[in-house]
Amino acid sequence: MSRPSLHHAPDAPLGVRKWNRGEREERLRSAVFAAMAESGARLVSPSDIARHARVSKALIYKHFGSVEALVDDAIRSRLQLLDAESCAECDANMSTSERVSGAASKLYQVIQSQPELINLVGWSMGNPHSEAQNVAATIKVYCENLAKRIDAGAEAATLFMGVFAALIFDQQNRAAEPERDESLAKTSRRRSTK
Repeated sequence: MSRPSLHHAPDAPLGVRKWNRGEREERLRSAVFAAMAESGARLVSPSDIARHARVSKALIYKHFGSVEALVDDAIRSRLQLLDAESCAECDANMSTSERVSGAASKLYQVIQSQPELINLVGWSMGNPHSEAQNVAATIKVYCENLAKRIDAGAEAATLFMGVFAALIFDQQNRAAEPERDESLAKTSRRRSTK
């Protein structure tokens, strides 16, 4: 009969999950979007991101080096998802206006599937912080590159930026609708009791 060794430790304690690097990085990227949505125009802190990711702040620096690098990586990762789908069916035989119209329509559809990206871009608009300005600059470069890929000019890049703005406006209006409905209901109840 063998005796159990006192030096033997189990592989992993029960309830503890080991994360691989890719999972941790994606968790941190998603936490950036959640922290920015919560912060309003306030600068997002490493503590905010770590709290949303449910990890220590040290992981931000371990994986990305700085909060700015993490924010930049988060937006670029979402834009790469857009790249994979937008303007895939642009045909060289189409006119420039047809290519621009098709790419704008496809961009609108694809961005709708990325609510985190819409929130991030909305957070960056008019926000004076350097992180927000970097987000806005990254979106501008993305739109310019998309216009170049379909052989269109600066007007097309401006149109693509307008697509982002339209989606942000739509999202903000949808978010405000329940508040308006509740306000109208309160007004209606007050009038009916008079």
